[in-house]
Amino acid sequence: MKATPAGDIGGLRTAEALLDRALTVSPNDPWLLHYLGFALYREATIRMGMNGDDVRPTLERADSILDRSSRFGSIPESHALRSGLLGMMIGNNPLRGMTLGPKSGAQMERALELGPANPRVWMLRGIGAVNTPAMFGGGLDKAEEYLKKSIELFGTDKPQPPSPSWGMYEAHVWLGQVYAKQSKKELARAEYQKALAIEPNDMWTRMSLLPALDKTQ
Repeated sequence: MKATPAGDIGGLRTAEALLDRALTVSPNDPWLLHYLGFALYREATIRMGMNGDDVRPTLERADSILDRSSRFGSIPESHALRSGLLGMMIGNNPLRGMTLGPKSGAQMERALELGPANPRVWMLRGIGAVNTPAMFGGGLDKAEEYLKKSIELFGTDKPQPPSPSWGMYEAHVWLGQVYAKQSKKELARAEYQKALAIEPNDMWTRMSLLPALDKTQ
């Protein structure tokens, strides 16, 4: 979805409306459900980064849609996205973590069972590790390991439609963030530049992450 790197929420909502319309004809199509859940996931992540408004209803709808997709198909990314969505719902709330944390972990385990060599699964696992304390199985070292594995797997990734094909530039973006958090400024910059070489229209990297890196000592 080209709307994602541009931060185009309107474009994502147009895609969501088209998918909703298609689902009135084929309500149990796993691919239509998957891509609707994916579009909602994208919308939520952009909105969280832009203005911090309440995206919980969008997260919950995306999770519900992807749950339906998983009932009618075996798409690894559906489970991996659900793991990420549940993690986003936890946020900084330890009480939610007690109930949603195990559910998030179970979804990632299922994703890895279905797609052990799927680069998007490993990328989403890496993102989850960035946002999960080391004492709960996450941390920057784990995130670096998972994201590097994702990038390696992208080198031989040749999905055929309708299978998902997104994620390569984002793996570099997130690895860059790991390096930035580790104060490895030049390694972070190199990953951001690799991301922009793949997706020049990635506004998050171009307008936010690189300038923030330049401000650090």
